[in-house]
Amino acid sequence: MKILFVGLSNKPGAEPFDSKTNSGKVLDKIISSLNHECFKRNLVNYAPLNECNKLRYPTKDEIIESLNDFVNYVEKLRPDLIISFGNITSTALQRIDKIKNIILYEKHPSYIYVYKRRYLDEYIINIIQKVADFEKQRYL
Repeated sequence: MKILFVGLSNKPGAEPFDSKTNSGKVLDKIISSLNHECFKRNLVNYAPLNECNKLRYPTKDEIIESLNDFVNYVEKLRPDLIISFGNITSTALQRIDKIKNIILYEKHPSYIYVYKRRYLDEYIINIIQKVADFEKQRYL
């Protein structure tokens, strides 16, 4: 089974969910527990920067502009499951009818790591279980 993990945007000079970031470390733990082919991607596939060259949230227009590129990527990859991290990403992906039935929506790993760290192990186990449940449903 192919799984695509999707975040919002890159950090400057980093790959999506880079292992040096808190989110990347959490996602690495999830992926290492799965026996599936896993891919990482951000909806906005670059680092949006403000006038001071600091990372900022992408604008609504940047998100909308990124959807076509994301859809093209998904059509080529053909994942069986997409796990969307964060409210902004999840809201944007809900616009894509073609993939609605293969998306799981989760809180962003950085949110859990920073604000709910005592629930981190539970968060990881929960996602792994949801992947297993999704896989079982596919074969029913």
